[in-house]
Amino acid sequence: MTALLAARGLGHSYPGPGARRPVLAGIELALGEGECVALIGRSGSGKSTLARLLLGLEPAEAGEVLFRGTPLSRLDRAGWRAFRAAIQMVLQDPLSAVNPRHAVGRIVAEPLRHLTDLSVPERQVRVEEVLATVGLDPAVALRLPGQLSGGQVQRVGLARALATRPALVVLDEAVSNLDAPRQVEILDQLAALRRRHGTAFLLVTHDVRLARRFADRIVVLGDGRIVDASPCRPVLSLTHPAARELLDAVLPAEPAEAR
Repeated sequence: MTALLAARGLGHSYPGPGARRPVLAGIELALGEGECVALIGRSGSGKSTLARLLLGLEPAEAGEVLFRGTPLSRLDRAGWRAFRAAIQMVLQDPLSAVNPRHAVGRIVAEPLRHLTDLSVPERQVRVEEVLATVGLDPAVALRLPGQLSGGQVQRVGLARALATRPALVVLDEAVSNLDAPRQVEILDQLAALRRRHGTAFLLVTHDVRLARRFADRIVVLGDGRIVDASPCRPVLSLTHPAARELLDAVLPAEPAEAR
């Protein structure tokens, strides 16, 4: 079966003092329709870079990204439009991801204007629908981002990502700035959306707790390479030191218990 989105031999580097600094090497990853995958790794492991390459925001130096079997490098203008509508992203910092001068309704409708053929009334209905989906009163469509809390702005970013009814949403540390109850609330809403519409998710995080709660499987990135993977079962079969480091960072429910 053809994967929804796949990386084949993906490699990338950035300029450094005297030479380019490798960031990713030999990445092989496939995401199926309706699947939820958690990409975990410590800071600097290359998670966000991999997310940008998968989204086509940067061209990879080596390898290729395929969208439903077609390399991104072969997409024409219509193909890119379909890709942008099908693959959406929610960023970690909500305020930097929105225009502070635009009302929420315009922010959420922006991808609908460029990536769909919906009429203005249809776009308005869709905006109200996705705001309600992420737990916001549709009345916030008339407010500016500065009039909302950080958690509400993050939900606005999520609503914008869901507006085109994408096949896949990439969550790049998208709930890390929220407190634990809000994180769980949003992920549970996304899980319900997944069951209802078959939306796939790639959760980029360093938090194993969230990964285990939300994902079907966990993929571990260490020093730019995929070093481990496991289905999200009660006991994770992760053995690589990079994975164990993240697992050991999770505090037990009872502080007196051994890890």
